[in-house]
Amino acid sequence: MVIGLLLRNLIMSTNLYRAVVAYSDQETGTIKVRIPAKFGPDTTVPISYYGRTAPWDVPDVGKQVVVGADDESFTNVFIINIKPTG
Repeated sequence: MVIGLLLRNLIMSTNLYRAVVAYSDQETGTIKVRIPAKFGPDTTVPISYYGRTAPWDVPDVGKQVVVGADDESFTNVFIINIKPTG
């Protein structure tokens, strides 16, 4: 229980959120997600192209992802990918 509360506080203080992919296009690299905890279930937010290049690796619609924002206005939203090394 305590670990869950600590993790929740960490996520909320660093602008990390669980999101659901609402739209993705492999050809253009466009990704839009819903962030229910921040904007409700109906609002979509575009994922920034910053740092991404073609060929596009986009998640499937309906996939849950973790996203981060660089500010409280969600000016740039990024998918957080953690890939193990080794």
